[in-house]
Amino acid sequence: MFLECKQDAMAEAQIVDTRITVGDYRTRVLGVSGRGPLVLLLHGFADSADTWRPLLLELAARGQRAAAVDLPGFGAASGVGRTDLLDEYDRFITATLQVLHPGDGPADSGPVADPVPAVVVGNSMGATLALRAGTDRSDVGAVVALAPAGLGFHPVLHAMSGALDRLLPALRVAYKVPYPTLYVQTLIAAYYRARLAPGLRNAWHFGSHFDGMRDFRRIGALGRRLMTEVQAGCLDFSTMTRPVILVWGSADPVCDIGGAGALIDAVAGSRLVAVPGSGHLPQIEAPGVVADAIGDAVALARG
Repeated sequence: MFLECKQDAMAEAQIVDTRITVGDYRTRVLGVSGRGPLVLLLHGFADSADTWRPLLLELAARGQRAAAVDLPGFGAASGVGRTDLLDEYDRFITATLQVLHPGDGPADSGPVADPVPAVVVGNSMGATLALRAGTDRSDVGAVVALAPAGLGFHPVLHAMSGALDRLLPALRVAYKVPYPTLYVQTLIAAYYRARLAPGLRNAWHFGSHFDGMRDFRRIGALGRRLMTEVQAGCLDFSTMTRPVILVWGSADPVCDIGGAGALIDAVAGSRLVAVPGSGHLPQIEAPGVVADAIGDAVALARG
């Protein structure tokens, strides 16, 4: 057990945690060094860059450069404004690519390792943002979307959303209860293990960005704003000109894999990689499969 913990610590040491300023935002970057164009990783709603740790280690082992960022409003990033959330995140991604992968300069010099456009990878909400970035733009060469929101939710999610609306008065009281931060973080980690990624190791990472019940209230408000935008229509297939690889767990309890068909039919060069038995977070449950898809996307970005 001691040897296994030591090996885990040594592996985690490959991930470099830095703070950067992107446009008007401060954010955190978890990165691994390597060759090739940047692989930019975008987490899902209420998550943080920590969700990409298993995949970052897998990409590091393959020698692929990658960076995961905290999106505004989550993790260690600055908060969001009062404008449309999706448009705000679109601008943040563009600014992030300008900082992390400006696209010129010699190989292995500073942040630039390859003149090939970046590959943008996202999960859930982050996958929706990645798809929105897969347009006719010079800084994105290909997209890998893991269980994107906006292509179809399971009915149970709509039922849960309605139940939360009905419970809102009671929740306003619960938000004020001074539960210890560690208690809240432990519950979040338990939820990840039980619902989103069964068998998850090092689950403490995935609740560490919650300071307490006040974060539940803030994130709940963001969730209602985001769901309104998603339901109004957040994806335009006609604008997606970059190759798209969808990766989806067959047992995803949140986003319905059946929603992949509409995009596959509409977007030339797109395909689906189904992960048997995986839930909503294939980057945690099947990092090797996701890394394979990213390798294919890097090859597509190179043309």
